[in-house]
Amino acid sequence: MPLYLWLCAEALSTMLSAITPIILLLLLVAILIATIQATLQLEDMALSLLPRTVLVILLVLTGGFGAFGTMCHLAASWLGAAGPLVHRAWY
Repeated sequence: MPLYLWLCAEALSTMLSAITPIILLLLLVAILIATIQATLQLEDMALSLLPRTVLVILLVLTGGFGAFGTMCHLAASWLGAAGPLVHRAWY
């Protein structure tokens, strides 16, 4: 496999493993709020926006299920392997 394809595959798999729990949690909250609004027949935009905004702020403050650590690990591993990557054939 060419090096650039390996790098792209590694970055994509790391990104998906880092953001999948966050996206699923946001989706779950959105479905829960939509169900509550449909059950109570509420059409308030603040009710739908406020919980998701608070959840995003909490995820940012807590590190988002380790997403930050995963990205730091990816960056450290790539920087550590930069020397051999430079001398390797890219095709």
